[in-house]
Amino acid sequence: MNLHRSTCLNVLLITLLVGPAACGRRNTAADKLAEDTKEIQKFDSNLNWNDITLEQVDDKGKLWWKVKAKQATYSKDQKNATVENPRGELYQDGKPVFKVEAQKGEVQQDGKAIVLKGQIIATDLKDGTVLKGNEAEWRPIEDVLLVRNSVTGTHKQMQFAAQEGRFQTRARTMELTKQIVASSKDPEIQVRTEHLTWNIQDQKVVGDRPLQIDRFKNKVLTERSVADRANVDLKAKTVNLQQNAKIDSKQQNVQVSSSDLLWNLEAQTINSSQPVTILNPSQQVTLTANQGLLNLQKNTVDLTGNVKGIGQRNDSKLDADHVTWFLTTQQFQADGNVNYRQANPPFSIAGPRAAGRLQDQQVAVSGGESGGRVEMQIVPQTRQ
Repeated sequence: MNLHRSTCLNVLLITLLVGPAACGRRNTAADKLAEDTKEIQKFDSNLNWNDITLEQVDDKGKLWWKVKAKQATYSKDQKNATVENPRGELYQDGKPVFKVEAQKGEVQQDGKAIVLKGQIIATDLKDGTVLKGNEAEWRPIEDVLLVRNSVTGTHKQMQFAAQEGRFQTRARTMELTKQIVASSKDPEIQVRTEHLTWNIQDQKVVGDRPLQIDRFKNKVLTERSVADRANVDLKAKTVNLQQNAKIDSKQQNVQVSSSDLLWNLEAQTINSSQPVTILNPSQQVTLTANQGLLNLQKNTVDLTGNVKGIGQRNDSKLDADHVTWFLTTQQFQADGNVNYRQANPPFSIAGPRAAGRLQDQQVAVSGGESGGRVEMQIVPQTRQ
């Protein structure tokens, strides 16, 4: 390119030395110089190739990526290339791991990254997972595929949407960030949060930010849960909710809350080894205990250790070591150091065992199998 520019300058110098008689030829030489300069600048700026195949290998000669494009334009320094309608594969250990296509692409000449833009479709060749987005970047050294600016994914087990996705190809994990909605077919649940990590091989989903998990049956919402953290085992069909955990059963009209809840979706049980609270809003009944088990299939609640029940409607209170609450009938059975109190009419009764309904103030205390002592105290009302 430098030799071409020097020749043109010499032509112009010779023309000027000829004098006025060569005026016409001088204009011709000037025009030729301008035309040659324009061509030089055009040649210097970009190198264009049509119907090209681009590929990059590592230092051992194994492919990192290989794409075909309708057109490729190299920059002046030839360090980067822009490609139109790229189609190809991304490789790991010399084997293809993703099939990709996009509207445009940007390739770094050192091969450390290839960026795809516009209507991206990336198909995982191992399990058929399809990722779609507006921008993707393949970093072969890190074994990571980044999908940015809105990503959706379809897998045989899950579907998800988020603002960003980070797929670790070797570890087989997908990290999702911002405005996440992830749904599982079996079990039929939906997760909403701002950060989620999905271990595809182990079939486990971990959320370390406040999240909401909804359970459906035939597309009908049955339970809604919230927590600060959660671990979902899709294979075992369990959800472990931690920190400010609460599950609201729509069908049983009961809410359970604790710092740690283990929700077995298939067995339909909610278990807590930590202090737990059970609330029935319609009946205005609340029970607390050191630990508890809610069986949604049998419609029962078993509470153990320092159990306390409150019937807000009639200001009745119950203390016991163990309480079984039947959700369908709203009846309870209490065992161990039972103490029942009510405000109107005011009286209290204590014994080894009791049964009844808190909201109706219908409580019967008995001595139990051991024939323990029953004590009752009636507080007389002062006449007005």
